[in-house]
Amino acid sequence: MTFYSALLPPARATGPAAWPVMVAWRMSWLVLLCGWVGLLVRGCWVSGLIAGGAAIMAGRLLPLSLAMPLLGGLHLVLALNAPDLRQWELRLRGYRPARGVYATDPKAALLRWMDPDRSRPLTPVS
Repeated sequence: MTFYSALLPPARATGPAAWPVMVAWRMSWLVLLCGWVGLLVRGCWVSGLIAGGAAIMAGRLLPLSLAMPLLGGLHLVLALNAPDLRQWELRLRGYRPARGVYATDPKAALLRWMDPDRSRPLTPVS
């Protein structure tokens, strides 16, 4: 089970953008492997471009023996903080945080979040 925090869209949102966004609170493997490019793929433009600029500058200004461990550490820090960065970027766009839920995937998290009675399981036990 993973904890998903819900972020409600701005009041002016329409269509598919009017649904809540469920952010999973776990390490992002995409960001761990790809670094700042993974943040861009996840939709974190501000964080990804800042981290990308720092990575490019570190790669150009530092010798390779110092740059590689530094960039590996940057990937790890970004991967561990990816949910915080995603939530921060969504709040910059006008999303409001709401209560979170535990679920197995984002669709189940959205269903559980919308369910008024969270005491019962999602699937019946027979």
